[in-house]
Amino acid sequence: MNHRRLAILFAASGLVLALAGCAGNDAGRVLDSIRAEDMAFHQKFLSAPEFLGRPTPSAEQDIASRYIALTAERIGLAPLLPGGSYFQEVPVEVLTVAPEASGLRLTTASAERTFAFPADATAGRWFETGRASGEIVFVGYGLAAPELGWDDLAGLDLGGRIAVVLEAILPDNHPLRPADNRRLLGGRAAALRGRGAAAVVTIIDEAREKSLADQGLAFDLPRRTRVLDIDNAAPGARAGGSAPAPFVQVEVRHGAGAAILGCPPEDLLRMSGELRGGKRVAPRLFPGRRLEIGVAVTKRRDRAFNVVGVLEGSDPVLKGEYLTVTSHHDHLAVREGRVFPGADDDISGVVGMIEIARALRLAPPKRSVIFVWNTAEELMLLGSYYFVQHCPVPVERISANLNLDMISRNAADHLYLVGSNSLSSELDASIRAMNEAPGPGFRLDDAYESPGHPDRFFFRSDQYPYIRYGIPGVWFFCGTTGDYHGAGDVEARTDYAKMVKVCRLVCRVALDIGGKPALLKLDRRPEVASRGPRNMAVAWQ
Repeated sequence: MNHRRLAILFAASGLVLALAGCAGNDAGRVLDSIRAEDMAFHQKFLSAPEFLGRPTPSAEQDIASRYIALTAERIGLAPLLPGGSYFQEVPVEVLTVAPEASGLRLTTASAERTFAFPADATAGRWFETGRASGEIVFVGYGLAAPELGWDDLAGLDLGGRIAVVLEAILPDNHPLRPADNRRLLGGRAAALRGRGAAAVVTIIDEAREKSLADQGLAFDLPRRTRVLDIDNAAPGARAGGSAPAPFVQVEVRHGAGAAILGCPPEDLLRMSGELRGGKRVAPRLFPGRRLEIGVAVTKRRDRAFNVVGVLEGSDPVLKGEYLTVTSHHDHLAVREGRVFPGADDDISGVVGMIEIARALRLAPPKRSVIFVWNTAEELMLLGSYYFVQHCPVPVERISANLNLDMISRNAADHLYLVGSNSLSSELDASIRAMNEAPGPGFRLDDAYESPGHPDRFFFRSDQYPYIRYGIPGVWFFCGTTGDYHGAGDVEARTDYAKMVKVCRLVCRVALDIGGKPALLKLDRRPEVASRGPRNMAVAWQ
């Protein structure tokens, strides 16, 4: 018998003992209380379009936070924050583009023309105050992937030039289709910067141009939110060295794009059509055509909220130790008239936590369980970083983190585990044992377990700040969908039966870990021997 099988059998026997202590010795009552009909009410409400995507910070997210806190109180979770509050205030700084001080100026041998924010242009997502100028070079799709048969940059000198990219959606059957190459396609601007480009100007795709024109809309001006008083820097980033200079990225409408390239709009439509057909568009230098770009930024202070409730453990001694269950209730802001409801990402996890908390109330594990509904996950996990670094209980007493993010879609019998084996073999063994009969019997998939996976899912949800603090953590994840971060992520596509199965598995794991005689052992990384902030220096690559 191999060691992993033996560990699973030991974990399974532990569950029998844990469930034997349930109220009325009725383990089935705990798990059977998790029902699809109870989930649907919360799922429909919190993913309604009237919440406008619950961006951080926003009045709509505040309402969602209030709703979650009231629900936590109603089902019997106790407040954990000072003053008997369910709200952990997270201080943020909001950056917005100042349109009157931002713009583009095109100069040629015979003319000069300006383009304004937001009628003609807008800033890219990771904007900062910055300026750039240089000759124009058109780089087609702006991608160098010779291993996939596509290279727009071969032989081009980008040094000090403004790279102009034409955006388009490639065919679904193309080797570079977005579904399989999000990171590669999303990294084009960084790659252009790495080759010496002074800035990147993206001409938006034809469908987006048509949508703006049909609705009579200008661009939205993007905003960025930063959480204050946290450390989420990668190891080494804190050890000296100056921050890189701002890199200017802007998007422009077709009228401005055609003017910048000195071509009729019909040429842009033709080139867009070629890209949408999977064909490359030839790059081109423009000697004597120069572009100056300026982006100005204003800043203001605001706040958002993590919602926190605790279920006290049943053991008079072990209740002073904890496990955390997490999800996130933020999503994306309205963009050019489109609402992104985020039903799967991550109202499914939010609602799943409500059901798990309600079920565990019937028979609490020996350890206390802290439920944290995080803000700002979509902003580099800032809410969960803030909780871990301003934790209301000693982090050294947290046995593990169970994170639910996107648990309502894709194959009914398939579930990804992300991070489960990174710090503690006991965490992974517990999950696999609890999944076996009479558990839900998922096909557990660790394809995204490695930090080196090209999609980097290991770093992309709220279990990661716990792992960085030396606390074993796992993300229960059903995988992305075609409408991931899109307007189509709506409640109507929720698979409630799958949500029930995921939540029953997490509930079983919580009972198992919550009833163990000791905190989960740290046995996977020799340099992580205890829980605490010192582990932030450990590199995960």
